[in-house]
Amino acid sequence: MGASFHASELMASESFSASALVGTETLDGEGDDPMDVDGAGTGGSAGDAGPSGSAADGDDLVRLDFSELDSAERSATPASLEQSFGAEMGEISKQLEGMAPNMKAIQQYEEVKKRLEAMDTECESTRDAFKKVAKAFAECKAKRHKLFMAGFKACSESIDDKYKDLTQTEGVLVGGTAYLSLEDPEQPFLHGIKYTAMPPGKRFRDMEQLSGGERTVAALALLFAIHEFKPSPFFVMDEIDAALDNVNVTRVAQYIRERAAEGALQFVVISLKDQFYHMAHGLVGIYRDRRQECSDVATLDLEHLDSAPVAAPRRSSAGSSRRASAALGS
Repeated sequence: MGASFHASELMASESFSASALVGTETLDGEGDDPMDVDGAGTGGSAGDAGPSGSAADGDDLVRLDFSELDSAERSATPASLEQSFGAEMGEISKQLEGMAPNMKAIQQYEEVKKRLEAMDTECESTRDAFKKVAKAFAECKAKRHKLFMAGFKACSESIDDKYKDLTQTEGVLVGGTAYLSLEDPEQPFLHGIKYTAMPPGKRFRDMEQLSGGERTVAALALLFAIHEFKPSPFFVMDEIDAALDNVNVTRVAQYIRERAAEGALQFVVISLKDQFYHMAHGLVGIYRDRRQECSDVATLDLEHLDSAPVAAPRRSSAGSSRRASAALGS
């Protein structure tokens, strides 16, 4: 028999050799066909092909590969295969119907894609803005560190001289020692500044262990060191001598008098100790006027005390004295 089979005839046949068809090019007998018993390698006679006709008739011819079929499928009948495949296709159809596919998925995808592109653009602009802000912050941080270190260096270099001037007395060749140190030189803003002051003739102790008068002198030295870095034309001091003994009161008053004599700085010191009075350029006293039942002001210019008599208390303002170094308490 010939090697050409029509697809419908092949499916309808009940028995055929599947191995004979494996590796053939087509079922219409093109090429050398080992099943061609007549020896007609060119396809044989068209009339012997039966009702299927030849390839020239234009019929739909298929090429089947049975190499992946197992023995059960090879021995099964077309009816059983059709039934099995039909059941499997029905199950798949039910699964597809249960999936309920979203018919607007493409439209939603396009909308989400547009939003993603907009967010990417916004993200890029935000990243650029962040870089600009980070750069400005870094510049501001560097400037802050530079200004702080400049002020710290100036104060730490001058505070020792100020403390020596405030603590130097008769019989002591050199005054005390004071210095500033950073707790964290790398990050000075995260921690504090340690202030150490050693009065003359005493050993090193923490600031908390010093007496009230010693801490007052140390605070004044720090105040004048800061003033030297950032000068101000006016000082108001309220009873800074409260914790000082007579020797330290005299030394502090003399130091303030020397600074005021330079002409670039004025002091108003509220005090109750007469050691400040005689070193002042002028006195301003606040007292109670019993006749008028109110407070009144009495001023005294010590610079012209020898050339003019002392005037009676009169009503005036605290600014009538050009420079004041002490004021009387009520």
